[in-house]
Amino acid sequence: MPVWIETVAVPVPRIMFEPAQSLNSLSSAGPAHARRDFIPTVKRPESWLVILIAAQLLLWTLVPLLLATSLPLDVVSNGLAWGHEWQWGYYKHPPLPSWTVELFFDALGDLGPFLLSQIAIVATYGFVFLLGREFLPARLAAIGTLLLVGVYYFSLPSPEFNHNVAQMPVWAAASFAYYKALKTRRLRWWLALGVAAGIGLLTKYSTAVLLATMLLHMAAGRQTRTAFLSFGPYVAFAACLAIASPHLVWLADNHFPTFAYAVRRAGHAESGSERIVAPFKFLLAQSVDILPAIAVAAVAGLIGKDSFRKVTNLQDEDVRFVLFLTLGPPILTALLSLATGLGIRDMWGAPMWNLTGLLLALGAVSRWQQVSLSRLAACLTVLFCVGLVAYALSTTFVPDWQNKPSRTEWPDRALAQTFSEQWTIATHRPLNIVAGDEWLAGLIAMRAAPRPSVWADGSYLKSPWITPQSVAREGALVVWRIRAGNSAPPPNLAALPHFRSLGSREFAWPRAPRAQPLRVGFGIVTPTGAS
Repeated sequence: MPVWIETVAVPVPRIMFEPAQSLNSLSSAGPAHARRDFIPTVKRPESWLVILIAAQLLLWTLVPLLLATSLPLDVVSNGLAWGHEWQWGYYKHPPLPSWTVELFFDALGDLGPFLLSQIAIVATYGFVFLLGREFLPARLAAIGTLLLVGVYYFSLPSPEFNHNVAQMPVWAAASFAYYKALKTRRLRWWLALGVAAGIGLLTKYSTAVLLATMLLHMAAGRQTRTAFLSFGPYVAFAACLAIASPHLVWLADNHFPTFAYAVRRAGHAESGSERIVAPFKFLLAQSVDILPAIAVAAVAGLIGKDSFRKVTNLQDEDVRFVLFLTLGPPILTALLSLATGLGIRDMWGAPMWNLTGLLLALGAVSRWQQVSLSRLAACLTVLFCVGLVAYALSTTFVPDWQNKPSRTEWPDRALAQTFSEQWTIATHRPLNIVAGDEWLAGLIAMRAAPRPSVWADGSYLKSPWITPQSVAREGALVVWRIRAGNSAPPPNLAALPHFRSLGSREFAWPRAPRAQPLRVGFGIVTPTGAS
């Protein structure tokens, strides 16, 4: 990204001075107390942000797309396998990310899911910048946003669109709306917060952690507590409930399967020591994930002796806001794990660090004479490129070297063609249902034409769009992966009524010819014609 470096590598930056607005104006006890110091800002960082957005959209879409022969795991199993059915909920998660990835795949093919992920990332950048602009000059808000290049979740995991990535722009939008609601006390911003909260709950339930943090923030401050006496928070709650209500009805009708899955997926501490260790491991992993952003800020001179004092000054309403919304969600998550014994997945932290750069920027408002813009630009450019290279190595070269192909290197088209032909030979009927684990069955369903429904593990609970009547009428192709020479189907598939095994097929890996071929067993559930 040479243009970026050229833009900022100037020997003497041109300085402008611009006062910043503050949440201190919320005080109802007297006149507004605006920030007294004037913040030096440097021209051009906004243009760096435009370059970053363009590079993120272009490179982080095209590089994964060009390196992949199939789509990522969550896109296939939790996205297309579910979104194709247009339900108000699925046994693991709420529906919105599955719907959106289905729309993008239908419209753009393989490009769609990769592009959708990066749209989510750049939308996050946009909302973070808008929020930062509320209490920082535009130039400093832009640099606070640019520092997100150093947060792990904005690079290597970003090409796999899933419920974690989908949350990132929603959390950023909710944070922006919440700040505006507190600052202006206008109902339209409380309504916007409610809409963002409702969309967030349709994306993933962990949005509730952000909403709990907002409630704690509002209750903890003398100035912000007065918001409870207005209609605003209750308008937000009503809007959130209205948007989420169809999914809540679905949950009740289906006996709340997502909650049972969440408990199973998280795991449970078997001993007191595990209960204590799990939250600290989560917080340690999150610290590592944001460490590059902190390192870049330090190298560029954004962090100094007084930075910690500034970002812990709870008398400053802006600092208190950013501090609460940055550290509150991971701390609440860790405390919940500690109290209940539930395990925590590191990737749950994906939407929690959107405001990291703004927090660093707040600590640097008086340090501009010591900031090196050329070092900042160079570090961010290197980090961006290293992320792309690391992604390429982790998804292609390293797996191929180890003869363990990655999820994006599966022979999905060969699988779909072979088993569609075998189904036609065996039944002389169109293929409408594929049963098996969501990954393997999802790959076949994704590439078959027309696309059949996925019957996850042959379970009606996991795939309520499949019924005994539809299976009797349509039949089903059944597939499973053969490992260690054991060609028998899994018990749950072998127990399906009218099932018969038809053997197995081998498939070469597209980019790993030396690896052991993929062996897949298959059979059919014979259609009986019943309706």
